[in-house]
Amino acid sequence: MTTTKLSGGHTASVLTLCAQTKTNQLVSGGEDGTLCVWSDDGRLAAKFNKPGVECTSVLFSKEKPNLIYASFGEEILGLDSLRLTEPVFVFKSNQDEVNQIALDPKEEFLAACDDGCEIKIYGLLDRKVFKTLRYQHTNICSTTLFRPNRKWEIFSGGLDCRFVHWDFSKPKCLRQLNMQEIQTASGDESYMLNPPFIHHISSSPDGNSYALALENGKVPILDGKGKYLQPQYTLNAHGQGVSQVHFLSESTLISAGNDCVVTQWDLSKAECSQHGLFDDHISTDSSESNHKDEKCQAITQACKVHSYQHPSKINWLAVDRIEDNSSTGNGNTCRLFVADQTTDISVLNVT
Repeated sequence: MTTTKLSGGHTASVLTLCAQTKTNQLVSGGEDGTLCVWSDDGRLAAKFNKPGVECTSVLFSKEKPNLIYASFGEEILGLDSLRLTEPVFVFKSNQDEVNQIALDPKEEFLAACDDGCEIKIYGLLDRKVFKTLRYQHTNICSTTLFRPNRKWEIFSGGLDCRFVHWDFSKPKCLRQLNMQEIQTASGDESYMLNPPFIHHISSSPDGNSYALALENGKVPILDGKGKYLQPQYTLNAHGQGVSQVHFLSESTLISAGNDCVVTQWDLSKAECSQHGLFDDHISTDSSESNHKDEKCQAITQACKVHSYQHPSKINWLAVDRIEDNSSTGNGNTCRLFVADQTTDISVLNVT
């Protein structure tokens, strides 16, 4: 991987990123309350400041390339990248700091999960609160994701180690997975020091596979082909907490963590026979637990493509696909943007 830097936009750590695939622009948000828009060639194109409050999550609209959604504290702002002087609109219904915002595929709804264990669902047509999802998380709700190809379904994860599957039209909880039960073997008390908090959720483009970024350094892969997601296997991915997971394709996954490592995975190399590696019932038999660990380790080694050592702990990743039309080109490549604890954004070329 070759690396370049985007510099001069932020004065504190960059927390969040999003790439606009139609314009190849990038938007970033930081601890300094600054939102920056970067041009395709890496120049700082525009800047918005909201002093005294962190910019915790940013999103480009796919349908309207100039529209940016950004969370600042308890508020979500709608911004025009061509005129960043004032917000186009503001959502103010979250009661606690927003950790992540997400758009549904048709951009009819925006979800905002917060420190108060709730997820607000905003209607983007009438710009009003559509539903509030609550009473399932018992600690900070850190991440949320709309389910592809299922209009009314959304997932959330939190620092209570719970992965929650919702029907947000009702609203009601359809199912929960407790990562402490799935990730902890009999007699293993390591979760007391490195609990499997859920920091991020990613879906493959077809919605058939999901990855979770856990504080214990592992990345569970879930099967999304059925009505409910089922645990398949776990990648022993990082030496410290995993902060980000991003699918580049149906089988290519990128993970990054507090161990300052970015890893590329080829999930097509996981054996089909490993479906159902974990059951809803967790065995107390230590030999079976050891057998599962051995299988996960074997899958981890088979799927790992390569790793990149980054200079700093990683906060966020964003992906921009680039088509190489040159006669000597190798086809489509990706630019991977990396936000870390510095004021710069790293740009890695991924083939």
